[in-house]
Amino acid sequence: MSTDEAKETAWRIHAAIGEWTGRVDAKASFALTLESAALAGIIALSDNGHRFSRLHGYGARLTLWAGAGLILAGAVLAILVVAPRLRKVKLLKEEAPQNFIYFGHLQFWDPVTLAQKLAQEDTLPILSNQLVNMSKIAWRKHRFVQLSFLLAASGGLLVFIAGLAA
Repeated sequence: MSTDEAKETAWRIHAAIGEWTGRVDAKASFALTLESAALAGIIALSDNGHRFSRLHGYGARLTLWAGAGLILAGAVLAILVVAPRLRKVKLLKEEAPQNFIYFGHLQFWDPVTLAQKLAQEDTLPILSNQLVNMSKIAWRKHRFVQLSFLLAASGGLLVFIAGLAA
């Protein structure tokens, strides 16, 4: 494979990782919506005269609140997925002269100097580094969404069991 073909492949991988990251953000937003609604429902059903207000005994109450806690933990993971992940400005400034793929680095470049650098520099090593970093971020986001759904489902099951006790 030629260097130009390797660069083209790297850019396609870069685009794919960007798409996967966008999709996982959408999944996390969906998870957060479901988890927020579930928590709001639990709160509403805990009001006087509603199903969860009639729970008797520590076992049933503990089951309800453990379920609510798991749903809340799932929501926190979903928030961590969609929260912007920006690095420290000082570190970005230090890295910027050797990096020009990530927007965090590009903000410190002069357009003329950047154009010269792009014309002279082999972008493949810089792009390869960016692919590895993006992949780590995408993996973490996907794992957090996976755990978010798992925690919410487990919590929902516990809330359901508690509801049967009412």
